[in-house]
Amino acid sequence: MEGIKEKVIVEVAERLHGRTDEEIFQFFISTETFARKYAISYELEGPMHLVLDNSIIQSFKHRASKPNRDLQALSYTAFTRFVTGWSDRKTYLAVTPAALYEHMGRRGNITSAEALGALEELQLFFADTGLRMTWVGFKSVEGLVKILAAVHADDIYLTQYFKEIEEMSWRKDLEAPFGVKIPLGIAYREIPDDLPLKYFDPWYVKFVLASRIERAIIRQSQHNPDALPIGSGPMADALADLNNFNKKGALLGLGDIDMLQVCDGSRQYQQKSGYVLVGQTLDDTLADVLRHRQSYVESVGVEFGTPHTEHQIKDMVYFMFSKPFSEHQKRGEWIWPKLKDFMSAIATACKKASTNSSHS
Repeated sequence: MEGIKEKVIVEVAERLHGRTDEEIFQFFISTETFARKYAISYELEGPMHLVLDNSIIQSFKHRASKPNRDLQALSYTAFTRFVTGWSDRKTYLAVTPAALYEHMGRRGNITSAEALGALEELQLFFADTGLRMTWVGFKSVEGLVKILAAVHADDIYLTQYFKEIEEMSWRKDLEAPFGVKIPLGIAYREIPDDLPLKYFDPWYVKFVLASRIERAIIRQSQHNPDALPIGSGPMADALADLNNFNKKGALLGLGDIDMLQVCDGSRQYQQKSGYVLVGQTLDDTLADVLRHRQSYVESVGVEFGTPHTEHQIKDMVYFMFSKPFSEHQKRGEWIWPKLKDFMSAIATACKKASTNSSHS
Protein backbone atom coordinates (compact mmCIF):
# COMPACT_ATOMS: atom_id res chain seq x y z
CA MET A 1 0.00 0.00 0.00
CA GLU A 2 2.79 2.41 0.95
CA GLY A 3 4.33 1.96 -2.52
CA ILE A 4 1.05 2.86 -4.26
CA LYS A 5 0.59 5.83 -1.96
CA GLU A 6 4.09 7.16 -2.66
CA LYS A 7 3.57 6.73 -6.41
CA VAL A 8 0.30 8.70 -6.31
CA ILE A 9 1.92 11.50 -4.26
CA VAL A 10 4.76 11.85 -6.77
CA GLU A 11 2.47 11.67 -9.82
CA VAL A 12 -0.07 14.20 -8.52
CA ALA A 13 2.59 16.63 -7.24
CA GLU A 14 4.32 16.56 -10.65
CA ARG A 15 1.08 17.12 -12.55
CA LEU A 16 0.10 20.04 -10.33
CA HIS A 17 3.52 21.67 -10.69
CA GLY A 18 3.23 25.34 -11.68
CA ARG A 19 -0.44 25.65 -10.66
CA THR A 20 -1.56 28.47 -8.36
CA ASP A 21 -2.57 27.70 -4.77
CA GLU A 22 -6.16 28.45 -5.68
CA GLU A 23 -6.08 25.90 -8.52
CA ILE A 24 -4.44 23.32 -6.25
CA PHE A 25 -7.17 23.86 -3.65
CA GLN A 26 -9.85 23.53 -6.35
CA PHE A 27 -8.24 20.27 -7.48
CA PHE A 28 -8.22 18.94 -3.90
CA ILE A 29 -11.92 19.70 -3.33
CA SER A 30 -12.96 18.20 -6.66
CA THR A 31 -10.95 15.00 -6.10
CA GLU A 32 -12.40 14.62 -2.63
CA THR A 33 -15.96 15.12 -3.90
CA PHE A 34 -15.58 12.28 -6.42
CA ALA A 35 -13.89 9.97 -3.90
CA ARG A 36 -16.50 10.67 -1.20
CA LYS A 37 -19.37 9.96 -3.60
CA TYR A 38 -17.69 6.69 -4.54
CA ALA A 39 -17.39 5.71 -0.87
CA ILE A 40 -21.10 6.42 -0.28
CA SER A 41 -22.09 4.32 -3.31
CA TYR A 42 -19.66 1.57 -2.23
CA GLU A 43 -22.10 0.79 0.58
CA LEU A 44 -24.49 -0.65 -2.04
CA GLU A 45 -23.70 -4.13 -3.34
CA GLY A 46 -22.11 -5.26 -6.60
CA PRO A 47 -19.71 -4.09 -9.33
CA MET A 48 -19.67 -0.31 -9.71
CA HIS A 49 -20.19 1.56 -12.96
CA LEU A 50 -19.09 5.21 -12.89
CA VAL A 51 -21.51 6.75 -15.38
CA LEU A 52 -19.83 9.72 -17.07
CA ASP A 53 -21.86 12.77 -17.98
CA ASN A 54 -21.00 15.17 -20.75
CA SER A 55 -19.31 17.72 -18.43
CA ILE A 56 -16.56 15.20 -17.58
CA ILE A 57 -16.25 14.00 -21.18
CA GLN A 58 -15.80 17.66 -22.27
CA SER A 59 -13.01 18.15 -19.70
CA PHE A 60 -11.01 15.25 -21.10
CA LYS A 61 -11.81 16.27 -24.68
CA HIS A 62 -10.54 19.87 -24.27
CA ARG A 63 -7.80 19.37 -21.68
CA ALA A 64 -4.98 20.15 -24.12
CA SER A 65 -6.35 23.58 -25.04
CA LYS A 66 -8.04 24.74 -21.81
CA PRO A 67 -6.11 24.80 -18.51
CA ASN A 68 -9.29 24.78 -16.36
CA ARG A 69 -10.57 21.71 -18.26
CA ASP A 70 -7.18 20.05 -17.74
CA LEU A 71 -7.43 20.69 -13.99
CA GLN A 72 -10.89 19.04 -13.92
CA ALA A 73 -9.63 16.04 -15.92
CA LEU A 74 -6.67 15.83 -13.57
CA SER A 75 -8.86 15.70 -10.46
CA TYR A 76 -10.97 12.96 -12.04
CA THR A 77 -7.86 10.96 -12.99
CA ALA A 78 -6.52 11.38 -9.43
CA PHE A 79 -9.83 10.08 -8.06
CA THR A 80 -9.55 6.97 -10.28
CA ARG A 81 -6.22 6.24 -8.53
CA PHE A 82 -8.33 5.78 -5.37
CA VAL A 83 -10.49 3.26 -7.24
CA THR A 84 -7.56 1.28 -8.67
CA GLY A 85 -5.25 1.54 -5.65
CA TRP A 86 -7.47 1.55 -2.55
CA SER A 87 -10.81 -0.07 -3.46
CA ASP A 88 -11.30 -3.82 -3.80
CA ARG A 89 -14.51 -3.50 -5.83
CA LYS A 90 -14.76 -4.21 -9.55
CA THR A 91 -15.26 -0.76 -11.03
CA TYR A 92 -15.79 0.41 -14.61
CA LEU A 93 -16.28 3.70 -16.39
CA ALA A 94 -19.62 3.73 -18.20
CA VAL A 95 -21.19 5.79 -20.97
CA THR A 96 -24.89 6.04 -21.88
CA PRO A 97 -26.34 6.71 -25.35
CA ALA A 98 -27.49 10.19 -24.28
CA ALA A 99 -23.97 11.19 -23.16
CA LEU A 100 -22.61 9.91 -26.46
CA TYR A 101 -25.32 11.82 -28.34
CA GLU A 102 -24.29 15.07 -26.61
CA HIS A 103 -20.61 14.32 -27.19
CA MET A 104 -21.35 13.85 -30.93
CA GLY A 105 -23.00 17.25 -31.22
CA ARG A 106 -26.68 16.29 -30.78
CA ARG A 107 -27.50 15.49 -34.40
CA GLY A 108 -29.62 12.99 -36.31
CA ASN A 109 -28.61 10.29 -38.79
CA ILE A 110 -25.50 9.11 -36.94
CA THR A 111 -23.95 6.17 -38.80
CA SER A 112 -22.44 3.00 -37.32
CA ALA A 113 -18.96 4.15 -38.37
CA GLU A 114 -19.41 7.52 -36.62
CA ALA A 115 -20.77 5.89 -33.46
CA LEU A 116 -17.88 3.43 -33.39
CA GLY A 117 -15.40 6.28 -33.94
CA ALA A 118 -16.90 8.21 -31.00
CA LEU A 119 -16.69 5.16 -28.70
CA GLU A 120 -13.03 4.64 -29.62
CA GLU A 121 -12.33 8.33 -29.07
CA LEU A 122 -13.81 8.13 -25.55
CA GLN A 123 -11.66 5.11 -24.72
CA LEU A 124 -8.58 7.12 -25.73
CA PHE A 125 -9.65 10.17 -23.68
CA PHE A 126 -9.96 8.06 -20.52
CA ALA A 127 -7.06 5.62 -21.08
CA ASP A 128 -5.01 7.33 -18.36
CA THR A 129 -7.56 6.42 -15.66
CA GLY A 130 -6.63 2.74 -15.91
CA LEU A 131 -10.32 1.77 -15.74
CA ARG A 132 -12.09 -0.32 -18.34
CA MET A 133 -14.98 1.31 -20.14
CA THR A 134 -18.40 -0.30 -20.46
CA TRP A 135 -21.64 0.84 -22.08
CA VAL A 136 -24.97 1.26 -20.36
CA GLY A 137 -28.16 0.75 -22.32
CA PHE A 138 -26.88 -0.85 -25.53
CA LYS A 139 -25.17 -4.09 -26.53
CA SER A 140 -24.05 -3.54 -30.12
CA VAL A 141 -23.13 -0.67 -32.43
CA GLU A 142 -26.27 -1.35 -34.52
CA GLY A 143 -28.38 -1.21 -31.36
CA LEU A 144 -26.63 2.01 -30.38
CA VAL A 145 -27.37 3.68 -33.74
CA LYS A 146 -31.10 2.95 -33.27
CA ILE A 147 -31.01 4.33 -29.72
CA LEU A 148 -29.17 7.50 -30.83
CA ALA A 149 -31.97 8.09 -33.36
CA ALA A 150 -34.51 7.66 -30.52
CA VAL A 151 -32.60 10.16 -28.35
CA HIS A 152 -32.59 12.62 -31.26
CA ALA A 153 -36.37 12.27 -31.74
CA ASP A 154 -36.91 12.89 -28.01
CA ASP A 155 -34.55 15.87 -28.15
CA ILE A 156 -36.70 17.52 -30.84
CA TYR A 157 -39.98 16.66 -29.06
CA LEU A 158 -38.83 17.77 -25.59
CA THR A 159 -37.30 21.04 -26.82
CA GLN A 160 -40.72 21.94 -28.22
CA TYR A 161 -42.61 20.70 -25.16
CA PHE A 162 -40.37 22.56 -22.68
CA LYS A 163 -40.77 25.75 -24.78
CA GLU A 164 -44.56 25.51 -24.69
CA ILE A 165 -44.48 25.06 -20.91
CA GLU A 166 -42.14 28.06 -20.54
CA GLU A 167 -44.43 30.26 -22.61
CA MET A 168 -47.68 29.39 -20.82
CA SER A 169 -49.06 31.53 -18.03
CA TRP A 170 -48.87 29.76 -14.68
CA ARG A 171 -50.65 32.39 -12.60
CA LYS A 172 -53.11 30.46 -10.42
CA ASP A 173 -55.46 31.33 -7.60
CA LEU A 174 -54.37 28.88 -4.96
CA GLU A 175 -57.19 29.47 -2.48
CA ALA A 176 -58.90 26.23 -1.48
CA PRO A 177 -61.84 25.50 0.88
CA PHE A 178 -59.26 24.39 3.46
CA GLY A 179 -55.87 26.12 3.23
CA VAL A 180 -54.14 26.43 -0.13
CA LYS A 181 -53.68 24.32 -3.26
CA ILE A 182 -50.20 22.90 -3.55
CA PRO A 183 -48.34 24.04 -6.71
CA LEU A 184 -46.60 20.67 -7.20
CA GLY A 185 -49.98 18.89 -7.19
CA ILE A 186 -51.27 21.25 -9.90
CA ALA A 187 -48.04 20.76 -11.90
CA TYR A 188 -48.34 16.96 -11.77
CA ARG A 189 -51.89 17.04 -13.08
CA GLU A 190 -50.84 19.27 -15.99
CA ILE A 191 -48.39 16.74 -17.48
CA PRO A 192 -49.60 13.47 -18.96
CA ASP A 193 -48.05 10.28 -17.54
CA ASP A 194 -47.46 8.86 -20.99
CA LEU A 195 -45.43 11.47 -22.86
CA PRO A 196 -44.63 9.97 -26.31
CA LEU A 197 -40.93 9.36 -25.68
CA LYS A 198 -38.72 6.81 -27.40
CA TYR A 199 -35.66 6.83 -25.12
CA PHE A 200 -36.28 8.91 -22.00
CA ASP A 201 -38.38 7.57 -19.15
CA PRO A 202 -41.66 9.55 -19.03
CA TRP A 203 -41.73 9.33 -15.22
CA TYR A 204 -38.39 11.16 -14.84
CA VAL A 205 -39.27 13.73 -17.52
CA LYS A 206 -42.53 14.41 -15.70
CA PHE A 207 -40.58 14.67 -12.42
CA VAL A 208 -38.34 17.39 -13.92
CA LEU A 209 -41.12 19.23 -15.77
CA ALA A 210 -43.39 19.28 -12.73
CA SER A 211 -40.61 20.98 -10.73
CA ARG A 212 -40.28 23.64 -13.45
CA ILE A 213 -44.04 24.26 -13.50
CA GLU A 214 -44.12 24.36 -9.70
CA ARG A 215 -41.47 27.08 -9.77
CA ALA A 216 -43.41 29.05 -12.42
CA ILE A 217 -46.64 28.81 -10.37
CA ILE A 218 -44.79 30.01 -7.25
CA ARG A 219 -43.26 32.97 -9.11
CA GLN A 220 -46.47 33.98 -10.88
CA SER A 221 -49.02 33.38 -8.10
CA GLN A 222 -47.98 35.80 -5.37
CA HIS A 223 -51.07 38.01 -5.83
CA ASN A 224 -53.35 36.61 -3.12
CA PRO A 225 -51.84 37.23 0.34
CA ASP A 226 -54.32 34.73 1.85
CA ALA A 227 -53.18 31.91 -0.44
CA LEU A 228 -49.45 32.25 -0.99
CA PRO A 229 -47.81 29.30 -2.79
CA ILE A 230 -45.98 26.65 -0.81
CA GLY A 231 -42.96 25.04 -2.48
CA SER A 232 -42.08 21.38 -2.01
CA GLY A 233 -38.45 21.98 -1.05
CA PRO A 234 -34.80 21.89 -2.16
CA MET A 235 -35.08 18.79 -4.35
CA ALA A 236 -37.69 20.46 -6.58
CA ASP A 237 -35.57 23.64 -6.72
CA ALA A 238 -32.58 21.67 -7.95
CA LEU A 239 -34.68 19.76 -10.50
CA ALA A 240 -36.17 22.99 -11.84
CA ASP A 241 -32.62 24.24 -12.49
CA LEU A 242 -31.58 21.23 -14.59
CA ASN A 243 -32.82 22.42 -17.97
CA ASN A 244 -32.57 25.71 -19.81
CA PHE A 245 -32.28 26.92 -23.36
CA ASN A 246 -29.09 28.19 -24.96
CA LYS A 247 -28.92 31.22 -27.27
CA LYS A 248 -29.75 29.06 -30.29
CA GLY A 249 -32.89 27.76 -28.58
CA ALA A 250 -31.56 24.24 -27.94
CA LEU A 251 -32.70 22.56 -24.73
CA LEU A 252 -29.80 22.13 -22.29
CA GLY A 253 -29.63 19.38 -19.70
CA LEU A 254 -30.94 16.42 -21.70
CA GLY A 255 -28.02 14.38 -20.41
CA ASP A 256 -28.95 15.40 -16.87
CA ILE A 257 -32.39 13.80 -17.20
CA ASP A 258 -30.66 10.71 -18.56
CA MET A 259 -28.26 10.68 -15.62
CA LEU A 260 -31.16 10.96 -13.21
CA GLN A 261 -33.04 8.02 -14.73
CA VAL A 262 -29.93 5.82 -15.02
CA CYS A 263 -28.28 6.62 -11.66
CA ASP A 264 -31.26 7.15 -9.36
CA GLY A 265 -29.95 5.88 -6.01
CA SER A 266 -33.44 5.51 -4.57
CA ARG A 267 -34.56 3.17 -7.33
CA GLN A 268 -31.32 1.20 -7.29
CA TYR A 269 -31.67 0.58 -3.57
CA GLN A 270 -35.24 -0.68 -3.95
CA GLN A 271 -34.51 -2.85 -6.98
CA LYS A 272 -31.34 -4.40 -5.53
CA SER A 273 -30.07 -4.91 -9.07
CA GLY A 274 -26.73 -6.49 -8.13
CA TYR A 275 -24.65 -3.66 -9.59
CA VAL A 276 -24.28 0.03 -8.78
CA LEU A 277 -24.58 2.90 -11.26
CA VAL A 278 -22.91 6.03 -9.90
CA GLY A 279 -23.48 9.38 -11.63
CA GLN A 280 -20.26 11.29 -12.33
CA THR A 281 -20.62 14.98 -13.04
CA LEU A 282 -18.92 18.37 -12.65
CA ASP A 283 -22.30 20.10 -12.77
CA ASP A 284 -23.27 21.29 -9.27
CA THR A 285 -27.02 21.27 -9.92
CA LEU A 286 -27.04 17.72 -11.24
CA ALA A 287 -24.76 16.59 -8.39
CA ASP A 288 -27.26 18.16 -5.99
CA VAL A 289 -30.22 16.29 -7.52
CA LEU A 290 -28.33 12.98 -7.45
CA ARG A 291 -27.37 13.62 -3.82
CA HIS A 292 -31.02 14.17 -2.89
CA ARG A 293 -31.99 10.92 -4.59
CA GLN A 294 -29.12 9.15 -2.79
CA SER A 295 -30.20 10.40 0.63
CA TYR A 296 -33.75 9.21 0.04
CA VAL A 297 -32.36 5.69 -0.23
CA GLU A 298 -32.14 5.32 3.50
CA SER A 299 -35.43 6.91 4.50
CA VAL A 300 -38.64 4.99 4.08
CA GLY A 301 -41.53 7.42 4.16
CA VAL A 302 -45.24 7.03 4.68
CA GLU A 303 -47.71 9.24 2.82
CA PHE A 304 -50.82 9.40 4.98
CA GLY A 305 -54.21 9.57 3.39
CA THR A 306 -53.26 7.74 0.19
CA PRO A 307 -54.35 4.28 -0.95
CA HIS A 308 -50.79 3.08 -0.29
CA THR A 309 -50.67 4.13 3.38
CA GLU A 310 -51.33 0.69 4.88
CA HIS A 311 -48.85 -1.03 2.59
CA GLN A 312 -46.20 1.61 3.34
CA ILE A 313 -46.67 1.26 7.10
CA LYS A 314 -46.15 -2.52 6.81
CA ASP A 315 -43.05 -1.89 4.71
CA MET A 316 -41.72 0.58 7.22
CA VAL A 317 -42.21 -1.74 10.19
CA TYR A 318 -40.55 -4.60 8.31
CA PHE A 319 -37.75 -2.25 7.31
CA MET A 320 -37.09 -1.12 10.89
CA PHE A 321 -36.73 -4.68 12.17
CA SER A 322 -34.94 -6.30 9.24
CA LYS A 323 -31.60 -4.55 9.81
CA PRO A 324 -31.28 -3.68 6.13
CA PHE A 325 -28.24 -1.54 6.76
CA SER A 326 -25.97 -3.93 8.65
CA GLU A 327 -24.34 -5.01 5.36
CA HIS A 328 -24.12 -1.38 4.23
CA GLN A 329 -22.52 -0.54 7.52
CA LYS A 330 -19.88 -3.26 7.17
CA ARG A 331 -19.01 -2.06 3.67
CA GLY A 332 -18.94 1.52 4.94
CA GLU A 333 -16.63 0.67 7.82
CA TRP A 334 -14.22 -0.87 5.33
CA ILE A 335 -14.15 1.92 2.73
CA TRP A 336 -14.16 5.13 4.84
CA PRO A 337 -10.70 4.58 6.45
CA LYS A 338 -9.38 3.90 2.92
CA LEU A 339 -10.84 7.21 1.75
CA LYS A 340 -9.12 8.99 4.63
CA ASP A 341 -5.80 7.36 3.76
CA PHE A 342 -6.14 8.26 0.06
CA MET A 343 -7.05 11.89 0.81
CA SER A 344 -4.04 12.22 3.10
CA ALA A 345 -1.88 11.19 0.10
CA ILE A 346 -3.64 13.80 -2.08
CA ALA A 347 -3.15 16.46 0.64
CA THR A 348 0.58 15.63 0.80
CA ALA A 349 0.85 15.91 -3.01
CA CYS A 350 -0.97 19.26 -2.97
CA LYS A 351 1.38 20.61 -0.28
CA LYS A 352 4.41 19.50 -2.31
CA ALA A 353 3.07 21.10 -5.48
CA SER A 354 2.26 24.29 -3.59
CA THR A 355 5.76 24.65 -2.09
CA ASN A 356 7.37 23.85 -5.42
CA SER A 357 5.18 26.42 -7.17
CA SER A 358 6.04 29.12 -4.63
CA HIS A 359 9.79 28.40 -4.95
CA SER A 360 9.91 28.30 -8.72
